[in-house]
Amino acid sequence: MMATLLTTVIQDRLDADFYFVYNLGDGTSSRESYREYEQIATTLGVNRKLSPFDERVREVCRLRRTRIFELEYENDHALDSGAWYKFIREGHWRAYEHVLFLGEGAILAHPRLLSALVDFTERRHVHFVASGHEKRRIPRDVAEGCHARGVVTSPIERFHGQQFVETFRIFCRDPKFKALYERWGSDFSIETENHVPNVSLGGALPRRMRARIQQKWGSPFTHPHVSWPGRTVRRIPLAFDRWASQASMWVGHTVKDTGGPVLAYHNGIPQVVTEVDAVDAEHGVHFHRERGPEWFGCAALHLLSRDFLLRLSEKLDQFEMYDALDMPFAGSPLEHIWGFLPAWLGFEKWFTDGFHRVRKQFTTYQREDYPPEMAGYINRYHRGRLVVGWHEDHLKLQAWRSDLGDLRQVLPAAYF
Repeated sequence: MMATLLTTVIQDRLDADFYFVYNLGDGTSSRESYREYEQIATTLGVNRKLSPFDERVREVCRLRRTRIFELEYENDHALDSGAWYKFIREGHWRAYEHVLFLGEGAILAHPRLLSALVDFTERRHVHFVASGHEKRRIPRDVAEGCHARGVVTSPIERFHGQQFVETFRIFCRDPKFKALYERWGSDFSIETENHVPNVSLGGALPRRMRARIQQKWGSPFTHPHVSWPGRTVRRIPLAFDRWASQASMWVGHTVKDTGGPVLAYHNGIPQVVTEVDAVDAEHGVHFHRERGPEWFGCAALHLLSRDFLLRLSEKLDQFEMYDALDMPFAGSPLEHIWGFLPAWLGFEKWFTDGFHRVRKQFTTYQREDYPPEMAGYINRYHRGRLVVGWHEDHLKLQAWRSDLGDLRQVLPAAYF
């Protein structure tokens, strides 16, 4: 959460209301719809995506500014998507032209991202923009089986797959959505694209070196007791990120768009973006249009217009689709369903490279959503604007440009 707010308060445009949505509890529930899950989970394993709410989150979210609102929902299997649907059901969006649904851990990876989102959507009359940091499509047979082809599944995985189908079935109450769902094929392999800023062929070698270091010695956060040579080598890229940002700040340089072709990682390999319907840019932030409804953005980060939300809200009420929020493992199918919504409701679907929800390294698929690595990404994306370090499980703001204002008057004390 600290990475998200750090990179939000330094944006060039902040004329917005902030809603902090807390999913309280540990995910357990006495709902009738959870009974079969509870019976299976007792002996065969639980939903590993559920985690208890950490009360310290409130402390780091208490920004010192006006127009702050807090909402509390029950932590359940619908995860982030469920929180967004509950927000939509309560109608908080009706007073706004656009709503950015932004989950914890997402880095705003460009200083003008918020301006770019608003200006781009107004210029192109776009109503739906998803984060492309982990853009994916999965064959229907794999998604519904919740396993890789040819791999034997466990009872809990089979139950997960059944709930995936049942959740989609709720949305298929609308014949138009059902028609889209039935056209979702299985004649392709799993594909993942990672669209984030400053991906270049020239930068592929440094990224591979960082990946090798992480593979060999792990994160300083999770593996603090490796050998001293390992600790020394592991410290180099993170120290370089801090030094480079500090040095750039001294000489007045910041990260700029390098121009040239737009690149992204495709199944772990950096490539020029060509297999898309259209490409555009605004204030250095890149966007591309995608027509395939099966493509979705992981982590459910979206900018939606009021027109989009109005049409979606009407459909959700008409066909009683909020029933999906009571399904065990609902978070997985709801994440996929975001990708189907634009085609279903009659809008274009666009992705942007302006966010990076740090989760797994693009080439090794090794977890890296830890404070040291998060600080490193912020220092690279915002080089010359601020310097971020870490202590235990907190990020620490060490320096920032004077034109960003006195951030001590905005951020809680835990950031310093």
